[in-house]
Amino acid sequence: MDVAAPASRRASWRVLALATSQQAGLTSIRFGLPILAPFWRDALHLSLARVGLLLGAFDLGAMVLFIPLGLLADRWGESAVMAGGALFTAAVTATAVLATGFWPLALLLAVAGLGYGSGQTAGNKAVADVFTGGGRGTAMGIRQSGLPVGGMVAALIVPPLATAFGWQAAVAGVAVCCAVPGLLCWIGLRDSARAGAAVPTGRPLAVQVWQILRAPGIWRVTWVAMLLVIAQFCYVDYLAFYMVDRFGWSTHVAAGLLVAVNLGGVLGRLVWGTLSDRRYGGRRIPALLWCLGAGAVFPVGLLALRPPASWPEAAVGALVGGALLLGWNGLYTTLVTELAGPAHGATAMGVSMTLLYVATMTSPPLFGWVVDATSYAVGWVTLIVVMGLALLGARGIPEPGEGRRAAAVPRREAQP
Repeated sequence: MDVAAPASRRASWRVLALATSQQAGLTSIRFGLPILAPFWRDALHLSLARVGLLLGAFDLGAMVLFIPLGLLADRWGESAVMAGGALFTAAVTATAVLATGFWPLALLLAVAGLGYGSGQTAGNKAVADVFTGGGRGTAMGIRQSGLPVGGMVAALIVPPLATAFGWQAAVAGVAVCCAVPGLLCWIGLRDSARAGAAVPTGRPLAVQVWQILRAPGIWRVTWVAMLLVIAQFCYVDYLAFYMVDRFGWSTHVAAGLLVAVNLGGVLGRLVWGTLSDRRYGGRRIPALLWCLGAGAVFPVGLLALRPPASWPEAAVGALVGGALLLGWNGLYTTLVTELAGPAHGATAMGVSMTLLYVATMTSPPLFGWVVDATSYAVGWVTLIVVMGLALLGARGIPEPGEGRRAAAVPRREAQP
């Protein structure tokens, strides 16, 4: 894999390893929430719609600071943003063990989410800066695999901790998983921190956001990704509930199924990113279309599943679903970074992720409401429609090129 000068190969892989682990730590909390949700439903006597609100609270906090964290990373470098974001989220999450009801827990999760965007903004920028276009898709796929890796970690530790010691012990466990990579980033990236070279000063934030969204393709790839996260988060957040309510699985066994989902997400992000680099020569759209086309068909398998659903059968299906409904994310972050250009990569990710988290915040409670009012079958059919719309929209995303990348943001905005 080619590495951008002047960074050495060893330093580049260190940045990639730390950025991936930091994202995994943060996501052990975010993807740990749907694993904790069945335990919260039982302990706090929640409806599915209220469970969705609890899951969306963390995303509300994340949405608030995506853009500011991106600006900080572009202007001052990535090290402090990555370390501070992870440690803050870990500390606030740890205090959630003191919550005794729905609203205190929701408030603490919302505050904890404020640091979550440090991975998607500063972490993406750090990796994109040290890997060239020929290997960037693979590197970004590896970095983005930190999300499902964090989900796998949560799926492995949350059910046994929650079953044996209560949900509070599980929350403390994922908080520790988030804090450790934050400390490692603080130690290991100090000499790699780079001040941003191109964030304009003296201009209103709204103007900067508007100019980023005007860059060719960024708006389209963002709204396509907004559709994709609806399918991703509804699948991840409600699969365990589906297995409990439809097939009578125990909460512990159903939550463990998310290990397969997140393993599929890891494999998918690696495969689709590598495919875009090696099979399509750095072109991202063909690999994305293959992923979305297959993903639009996948919910049919959920509808076709009939009792008794065996563990091997469900695990294989969960793995495939993870590769398709979670696998697109690395291509999305690569597209946004390349379309925006290196000087504005973190800010562009902040803008795009803010819009994405409008969808992630609102879709779980809406999906829960739909299922409460109708059935899981209607919910899964809705995901087929959403994925189909995303597939149609993705066909119009421009392929990033060297010239386009340089022109993505007006040159006058690239001056200090």
